[in-house]
Amino acid sequence: MPRFLKSFHLITLSLGFLAIVALIFNLGIFAILYPQVTQLVEFDPSWESYGVVAAINIITIAIFQLCGVCTLLAHMIIQKKTSTLVILAIVTGIISGLMVLSDITLLSDIGKEYAQGWQTRGEWKILFNSYGLHILSLVLAMVSIIKNLRDDNKPAEQVMKDEVLFLSLHTTGLICGGLGLLGVVAGLFSDLSLWMMERIVVVMGLIVLSPYLVILGIWIFRRNLGGVTPGLDEKQFQDQAIAGLWTLIFTLPLMLLFFGLQLSSLAKESWSALWLPLLVFSALISFSSLTLRYFREYR
Repeated sequence: MPRFLKSFHLITLSLGFLAIVALIFNLGIFAILYPQVTQLVEFDPSWESYGVVAAINIITIAIFQLCGVCTLLAHMIIQKKTSTLVILAIVTGIISGLMVLSDITLLSDIGKEYAQGWQTRGEWKILFNSYGLHILSLVLAMVSIIKNLRDDNKPAEQVMKDEVLFLSLHTTGLICGGLGLLGVVAGLFSDLSLWMMERIVVVMGLIVLSPYLVILGIWIFRRNLGGVTPGLDEKQFQDQAIAGLWTLIFTLPLMLLFFGLQLSSLAKESWSALWLPLLVFSALISFSSLTLRYFREYR
């Protein structure tokens, strides 16, 4: 591992320990505030200082998420080594990092709604779920970084045609597609109104797709603008072509089915906001999983 990359790992690892402290501190603050705010207990001036500290801790967590994703991506590209653990850490890190930005908005909304005497249990539920994702992301990133440092003395595999990014792209697509599909299924069984569903679908859809778009952007950059043009070897091109053909065959009848449901009275009102994400994530799962299958099957 180059010296600068090792230093990057060590700096990110140090930030990780700070992020752990910040995360634990914020959970402690939320545990204090949650029963008071949800029961609309009279405002205590000291709560403002809690909010400031929580915001600083959120920024600390966001900085670690950014550095963690950049470190793992740099290691993957430079060392030409990756694993499912690293890809999971990158995917959750990007999604968690974007969710961190919404944490401050949620806290602000909770404060405003509390001042109006409104109930905020829904916002608290979203906030705690977000912190569950932060914990998972932090653990995966720390384990991946420590593993990279421990494997420092092992020689990197020489991979032709940038095979690491090819595999990482489609593994990320499979993971993002699965997460998006789970989110859509959860939306189908939720009781949210249509206008709320339409707003959530756009934001959450882009957040879930963002890791795939990041890896895709890096792959395109290295092929066309990065000076190194790994391209696709004949087998990779063939694997993607066959996967794309089967995905098209799979998607066309699925579109007709969704169109029929849209016209019928069987679907819930929220279906009009969910059919397109369901189609996108299903196609992504099909394309990525088939590409990986053909690639590994005849390797």
